[in-house]
Amino acid sequence: MNHIKKITLLMVSTTTLTLTTLAIGVVPMPVGWYLEGNLGVSKISNVTYAPNTSISSTGLGWNVNGGYKFIPYFAAEVGYTSYAKGTINFNGTGVGKDQVQAVDLAAKAILPIQETGAEIFAKLGIARAKSQVTVTNASLLAASGETLNTGTFRSNDLYFGLGADYAFIPSAAVNVQWNRVDGTSKTGNLDLVSLGLSYMFD
Repeated sequence: MNHIKKITLLMVSTTTLTLTTLAIGVVPMPVGWYLEGNLGVSKISNVTYAPNTSISSTGLGWNVNGGYKFIPYFAAEVGYTSYAKGTINFNGTGVGKDQVQAVDLAAKAILPIQETGAEIFAKLGIARAKSQVTVTNASLLAASGETLNTGTFRSNDLYFGLGADYAFIPSAAVNVQWNRVDGTSKTGNLDLVSLGLSYMFD
């Protein structure tokens, strides 16, 4: 429930900022190289470590993207995302940790909202996910006779997302977006809902 409140606050803050800047004036949409940083709420789901295990993984995640906007309607970018470290629970007790990162390469389709300075966008591409699982309570696992699948796991996955941004000056914009890496049972599905800033270079 706590992460739902955080996401709601994130959306409200972005909407308020957008409406405020809309009142100031319209900013044209430039093209070229850009760099973007995002901070938000991440989650790992749909991953299997051992029987009777689950993961608590909602927390602070972050992302950086670099790309090139060829025309107002299309861009290509590469990104890196670090997700909140997950706690692996066995029958409700923590027995391990999972740290996940992902690198993605994506095409970005953009729909400018005419004469507003705002855009909505969708991303589609591929991602390379890396999950590192470690044990933190070996005695409990030994007593229960369970074995945690530890080590480093990697997968090549589908990457997609949706978002919107607003250029408050010609070279800078604020954005809100959701992105997912559709991973395997070893790396999991990786979600990030974030608020960020981007800068377009001349």
